[in-house]
Amino acid sequence: MEIGNDRIREYLITLKNAGGFSYEDIANLSGIPLQTVRNIYTGKTPDPRFATVAKIIISLGGDLNEIIGGEKKKEIEVNSMVSLKETYEMRIADLIKSYEDRLEDTKAFCELRLADTRRGYEERIAELKEIYRSREGQS
Repeated sequence: MEIGNDRIREYLITLKNAGGFSYEDIANLSGIPLQTVRNIYTGKTPDPRFATVAKIIISLGGDLNEIIGGEKKKEIEVNSMVSLKETYEMRIADLIKSYEDRLEDTKAFCELRLADTRRGYEERIAELKEIYRSREGQS
């Protein structure tokens, strides 16, 4: 990558710190292996592929123009990066809550269905007993 690896690394670190992201967060958000993320951030990968860096920048809410065209935003929108992380966390919490609610609904439905089935069997057993008694009385 020819753009200036120090500038790119600085920008990546700024995005990471501004959003409060861990290496694990970045790996999960970008789909890049954790060790690759660590190597890029620590400088062990001296010349990372542009596509890899772009995935990280985009996943953290950054702007590729800041490293490609040199256009600088007045400031990095810390709130948008923090809100990106919060949005992911809220979405995960919503999914967990939805799963738990659905599990409770399914459990309640199964309990009702089981009670109905038991009641039906008990009624059928009572009918069969009555039929059996009436047949015994006729013999």
